[in-house]
Amino acid sequence: MSSGFADLTVQAHHLVSEGDLDGAHRLLADALSDADPRPGNASPELAEAAGLQAKVLVALGEPHSARGWAAFAYAAATRLYGRSDERTVTAAATLAAVLHRVGSDARAARLYSDVIIELTARNGPESQQVLAAHADLATVEYARGQCEVARDRLQDAWELHREVYGDGHPSGIKMLAKLGAMERDCGRYADSHEHLTLAEELCRLHLDFDDPLAAQVAGLARAAADPDHVCPAPAAPPPEPPPARTTPVVPAARVPPATEGPHDLPPYSPPALDEPVETPLYHPPGRAAETAHVPTPRTAPEADGDALDDYPWPPDEPAEQPWRPGADPLPPTVVGLADDQPDGVRRVPPPPPEPPSRYLPVHVPRPPAAERRARPWLPLVVLGVAVALLLGTIAVIAGVSRVDDGRGTPPPASSAPPPTSAAPAPSTPAAAEPGTPPGRLTLTDRRDSIVLSWTYPAGAEGPVVVAGGRAGQPQGTFATLPAGSADYIAYGLDRTTDYCFTVALVWSTDSVARTGPVCTKRR
Repeated sequence: MSSGFADLTVQAHHLVSEGDLDGAHRLLADALSDADPRPGNASPELAEAAGLQAKVLVALGEPHSARGWAAFAYAAATRLYGRSDERTVTAAATLAAVLHRVGSDARAARLYSDVIIELTARNGPESQQVLAAHADLATVEYARGQCEVARDRLQDAWELHREVYGDGHPSGIKMLAKLGAMERDCGRYADSHEHLTLAEELCRLHLDFDDPLAAQVAGLARAAADPDHVCPAPAAPPPEPPPARTTPVVPAARVPPATEGPHDLPPYSPPALDEPVETPLYHPPGRAAETAHVPTPRTAPEADGDALDDYPWPPDEPAEQPWRPGADPLPPTVVGLADDQPDGVRRVPPPPPEPPSRYLPVHVPRPPAAERRARPWLPLVVLGVAVALLLGTIAVIAGVSRVDDGRGTPPPASSAPPPTSAAPAPSTPAAAEPGTPPGRLTLTDRRDSIVLSWTYPAGAEGPVVVAGGRAGQPQGTFATLPAGSADYIAYGLDRTTDYCFTVALVWSTDSVARTGPVCTKRR
């Protein structure tokens, strides 16, 4: 069975290369009709035949028929080879393309993200397969309505592809034309015209006249914008918090009716206690001017019992409620505004004024304060005393030193001054032993990227190899850096998966020193 599937797959590949997609489809369909439908029992030859059948069906325009075989091939390859194997990554890319064509864009986006991670770990972030996977993921994100994310991803992929592989590569021209079509559908007509015109010019310069890609780009440049495409509106900014109050909210003591005039009255400043009030500040209509009264902290307004009669009280509210105005006594909060004193409350009288003195103020002459005489010689005296003490101390020390020197051996006859000490030379790190790995490897997790940094051993001249992969799985080479490199940033990684990295220094063909692994802690 295995050898039969292997021969059929070779024949089917030959038919596909000759353009006979129908013949390849019939050949594989007859062979796969009697195969075990369980991926757990699939052989490597059966998994390869199922993946090829899925590709043929997609090329024939039958993505719904290809979905089952693509999923079968991916599940079988994962069981047979693991998620990081090249055959599994190829099956995942095929399944993602099929899911996008049948409308399952969410799962297709997840599969493309996995493909980018595995291809980046194996081939590096600048490989053509990684950049093509980024372009496919941008197409899926655009279909999901993530227009800005898709355009940015596709533009970054095209710019990097152009920098690494030049202007004339067909994959880069495809990315540029697709970017122009996205911008046109999103209403960015100036950018779309610029990119589509550049794509046509690159086709004219680098492709044959009858190249199918040139015809596709020309047709795409002359097509109209998709009328059904609607870019999602940007998220509204959060509402600003209300301004902080500088003064507390104090409820009004009285709500006047509309007939009493406007509510915006000038600020009221009560008169002083000893200043008589002759005229009111405001005359409400319908009231006599001579009966008006302005309340002060020591006098109560007249007819306070009618102050709240204009308020629209509920008609069904009982009259005996304690908060309703009427015959009930005033609450303690307004004591001092009424004439009577409730039980337990006593007004404190002001202190009596002091009796005037019968003595007149008399001026008592005082002698002027004695002026301090300036003594300009005092600082000089103090300075002289300090100098004398200092000179005496120096003389004593010199005498003691001479006596001590006389007791020892006489000094040499040479009176040459002692040599001055030379300044210390700047210290340079000693060269590391061959086989020393990079030191102090640290990892900074930024979710969308991971920053690695280390110290390069002194005296080494070999390149640095950065390797990494999913936690618990074999590591692949991320990048090979020149000698002296001390940091690296890994992009395009899954935000929810943990990764481990190591850094190796190549001393020679027989000596490679590797650091211990450092891992993220996302889960």
